[in-house]
This record gives sequence, C-alpha cells and structure tokens, in this order.
Amino acid sequence: MVDIGTTDFYIGVPSMSRREFEMYSTHLFDEWEIYVEKILELPDYSLVLEVEEGSVKAIGKIAATLGLLYIGIGNYGSFVSGLQTIHDQVSTVGDFLAKRAAAPFASSGLKPKIRKRGDYLSRLQSLFVKVQRGEMTVEQAMCESEALLGDEATTAPEFMQMLHESFKRAPLFPQQMPLPLDTAEQDALLQGSGKNRQHRPSHPKPILPPPQQFRVEVWRESKKGKRNVRVIKL
Repeated sequence: MVDIGTTDFYIGVPSMSRREFEMYSTHLFDEWEIYVEKILELPDYSLVLEVEEGSVKAIGKIAATLGLLYIGIGNYGSFVSGLQTIHDQVSTVGDFLAKRAAAPFASSGLKPKIRKRGDYLSRLQSLFVKVQRGEMTVEQAMCESEALLGDEATTAPEFMQMLHESFKRAPLFPQQMPLPLDTAEQDALLQGSGKNRQHRPSHPKPILPPPQQFRVEVWRESKKGKRNVRVIKL
C-alpha cells in the first residue's frame, strides 16, 4: 500500500484518565471512519489513527494499493482530474478528523493546530506540473514516480501504464518569454527591493507540551477488516 493522506494535529488540553482517553480515541476513529466511507470514492483502503495523551497529539493516515487507486482515478474523465478529485476527498476527510478531535473541547475555545500532507498523491501532482512546465521529461517523471513507490510499482502494471500515458498527454503550460529591462530601471528595482526588506522580529520558542503518558492506536486494514485497538504506556 501507499500513503495517500496524512493529518497531524495538536490540541493543548488537560490530561485525561486512561479510560477516558481510550474512549475518546476510539470514538474519534469511529466518527472518522464513517465520514471517510461517505466521502472517499475508493473501493477499499486502510485507516490508522494514533493519539498520544498529555494534551492531544495525533496522526491519522489513509493508505491504498495502486490497484485500488487505478480503479478510483479511472472513474473520472482523466488521470489528472481523477487524481485531483481523490486528493480533494482525502483533504476533506483530514479536515473532518481534526475538527471532530477538537469538538469535545469546544467550550474551552481551543483550536487544533493542523498539518495535512497528500503524501503520494501530492508528489504525483507535482510531477505532472514539472512535466507540463517542461522542467522534466516524461521518462524522468516515470523514474521519479517509480522511486517514490519502490517495490509497490511492480504490483500494478495497469496503474503505471496509465500514469505513463497521462504524462505523455499532459498539455504543456504556455511559456512566457522574459523581456529585458532597461539597465537603469533594473538597477532601480534591485535597489528598491533591498530597501523594502525588513528584519522579522524574533519569536520566543514555543512551550513544549508535557510528556506523553499513553498512546492509543486504532486501525482497520481494510473497510471490511476488524477494528484493532492498542494502548501503549509511554
């Protein structure tokens, strides 16, 4: 499987008891799982949620095989549009996870600090952009993609073939020719840019959260698979 979406979030709330924390984590996973099934249009996928106690610091991951991505992306008009649609769906369910994680603490006014990554989907989109800008050849993009996937690339030849054809058909972006500036004008711009630079004020180092006490891991290896829960004392 390849990671197609990761959401990290942190909520600075007081510590909970082990029982409360386990209930909070498993309930959050159940809510997230139901929402993912409604939004993410893939035949199957795996879900993992890891939540550390001592405030709430968590990470949610979604992964799928290339064969399942091939089916999901193929449901749309083109590889590029399908890739973008699946990426948007993954981003949406990541937002939902962070919001639901913060919901029990809404009265405190605390907001989660969120960081989302599209993982393989985002990297694949960046390769398309480089090909369309003329910064990379189709073969170079394929080599990069195979390097990202490793051994996974050999498991779905149909996906890799569709990817290769899509790189070849991707329309090039229009090239903008740079216009030479008059020397005096260019010097003025360079001098002006130096004057406009301002030193950013230094910021105090953030206060680190207290040491974590427990980590609850909840995962399902497939939509029909068993939900697993593990509590680890840190």
